[in-house]
Amino acid sequence: MKSLEEIKEREGRRLEDEYPFNLQLGITITLVLMIGLFTFVKGLEVHPYSPRTEFEVLQENVDLTVEDVEEPPPPPKPKVEVEEASPEEEAEVEEEEVDIAPTTEFNELEAPPPPVTEETFEFWAVEKKPEVVRRVQPRYPELARRAGIEGQVFVRVLVGEDGRVVRAEIYGARPPEVKDVLGPAALEAAKKFVFTPGMQRDKPVKVWVMIPFQFKLQ
Repeated sequence: MKSLEEIKEREGRRLEDEYPFNLQLGITITLVLMIGLFTFVKGLEVHPYSPRTEFEVLQENVDLTVEDVEEPPPPPKPKVEVEEASPEEEAEVEEEEVDIAPTTEFNELEAPPPPVTEETFEFWAVEKKPEVVRRVQPRYPELARRAGIEGQVFVRVLVGEDGRVVRAEIYGARPPEVKDVLGPAALEAAKKFVFTPGMQRDKPVKVWVMIPFQFKLQ
């Protein structure tokens, strides 16, 4: 009795021997089918589509005429009566003289004021930096004194061409919590400072300056 492996091996050899014949047979059948299909399809004719029912479009000519309507004429302009002045009244008007009072007094000996400029500079960007002429110590807030609050407040001021403070604003505080308590007193004192004006190209200019205020209990 033959084993299963021998049977599989024999079937495999048989399939290998028959493979060239089976391949040639498949190619021949495919070619025959292709030739027959090409011959059959070539005889078909394609006819254009034509509708079974025909529709008739009816067209009616409508004569439209536009009548010319004349626009009504515009209303006449109202006449304005102008009273003519008498010769005596015209003579009185011509004789009247109008005195114009001078509004500005000029002195030829005085030099004109320097032009006002809106340009501002930072402290480090000017040739001659502002220097403190009058320093004002801030008033220690009573609430902060009782609570034992100490700190430092930085106020940024804009020094004008005349050396006086034009604008002041709180820049910061250390620690930040003391800004609301000590800031108003520092801002009030900074507005009273007086400086020498900052100079740029031999002209006084507006300069931003930083003023630190130290609040410390003795």
